[in-house]
Amino acid sequence: MQIKTRSTLPAGAFFIQVVVLLDLVVLVFVLTIMTSRVGMAYGYEVKAPSSHFLMNIVGDVEFISVTAGDQPAFYIGNRLIEGGLPGVSSELDRISREHGENGSRMGIALRLDDSVSRALEQQLVDMVLAKGMTCYIAAEPAD
Repeated sequence: MQIKTRSTLPAGAFFIQVVVLLDLVVLVFVLTIMTSRVGMAYGYEVKAPSSHFLMNIVGDVEFISVTAGDQPAFYIGNRLIEGGLPGVSSELDRISREHGENGSRMGIALRLDDSVSRALEQQLVDMVLAKGMTCYIAAEPAD
C-alpha cells in the first residue's frame, strides 16, 4: 500500500521553511550565549577574607590580585604578572616610575585569596612599602 502525500504550500514555500529553521537556530544560539558565562571574566578567582574594617582609598590605586595554590599567580587588573615575586617587584618599579613624575603618591591594593599564606602577604606589603607606595589590603565586607 502506497501513501500519496501532496504539499499544500505554493511552489516557492521552501524559502519560508528555511527562514523559520534559521530563526530557530539563531534563537537557540543567542539563548545559549546569553545564559553562559561569556563576557567580562578575568579567568581567575580570588576569595578575599571578610573584614569589619572599612577605609576610603584616596588617590590612584592599582589592584594586585593573588590566587591560592602551591604556585600563586599574581595579576595586575586582569593581566597575569610573569615571574612570580621578582615579576611583581619589576611591575611595582614600573608603576612607581609612571606615577612618580606627577608627584602623586600611588596606592597598591592587595586582593589576596583567603588561603594565601601570611608570609607571602607580608612579603608583598613590605615590597610595596619599600617602593614608597601606600599599601591597602582589600577584603570582602563582613555581614
